Amino acid sequence: AIGPFRWMALSGEESDIARIDDLLLEMFPDNKIITNWIRLAREHVPFEGLPARIAWLGHGERTALARRVNALVASGELKGPVAFSRDHLDAGAMAHPNIMTERMKDGSDAIADWPLIDAMMLCSSMADLVVVHS
Repeated sequence: AIGPFRWMALSGEESDIARIDDLLLEMFPDNKIITNWIRLAREHVPFEGLPARIAWLGHGERTALARRVNALVASGELKGPVAFSRDHLDAGAMAHPNIMTERMKDGSDAIADWPLIDAMMLCSSMADLVVVHS
């Protein structure tokens, strides 16, 4: 299934993301959604915190990209490791004032704290990486 896939340069180097951008353009030249997105993101999306990028990729595409990125890390072409995360757009990750709020008796319906509860559960379950984003 196609879905959002995120990668973060743990080196803190924007050049690592730029190289992965190049890799995506090399790997998926006929995928106009990916190529257009990467070109637009390079020009218009500033990095905040660790340099990172996200794109909607299929299962096989995610695997292929991760393997190629790991090879770049192993060869020293990237300055440090790259962490990958998969955004899950399911009920446990939904935050909307009218959906999945459980009619909380404390009046916090509009807060929809399931994403935070889910993140804490994953942390307590010893997940390697837990990503909370908005």
